[in-house]
Amino acid sequence: MQYLGVIAFILCVVHYIYQAVILPSYRQAARDRLFVLRDTLRAQYINVQHTENKTTLRAFKEVDDVINRSLNRLHLLTFSNFVRAMLDAKHNNVEYEESLRRFHALLDNSHDKTPGLIVKDVNNVLKDVFMVNTIMMSLYLLPFIIVVKLVGVIYDKVKRRANEMLEFCMVAKPSAINGSLFNDKSRIAM
Repeated sequence: MQYLGVIAFILCVVHYIYQAVILPSYRQAARDRLFVLRDTLRAQYINVQHTENKTTLRAFKEVDDVINRSLNRLHLLTFSNFVRAMLDAKHNNVEYEESLRRFHALLDNSHDKTPGLIVKDVNNVLKDVFMVNTIMMSLYLLPFIIVVKLVGVIYDKVKRRANEMLEFCMVAKPSAINGSLFNDKSRIAM
């Protein structure tokens, strides 16, 4: 029981260090990367803002909005929110697919490819933040996963052994079942 208390204390310390030191500093680094991407996008927007193509300008505005929303929501990139979003997208699949299709069509129809490249970089940053935000949850779930795997392995071994015993009982001669198998002198000599 002492070890359980020590393990719980160590887990609390690791959790505190992770939540109070590592995550905020990593999120700030990700924000800095997003700010650099947004500045790159805005600098290119200044160069192309006098073009006649409204689709290109709209693509720049949409990607700028995506970056701004991402900056404010880095702490929400967790596994539970991911599952919630996937379930919501499953229920509103048509609406979600249409919105995604329009956004990609807007990027594809843009004469300047900078917004599309920036979106890829933003997605990479968000993917990294998602992984860092959810890594601690996987460590918390690791003992449960190990127990479930261990129970599965034990169950398979017991089931296999029971099947072997059942096959032995079905294949064995009646004299072997009565115990004469172990009294047979020819078997003992081997």
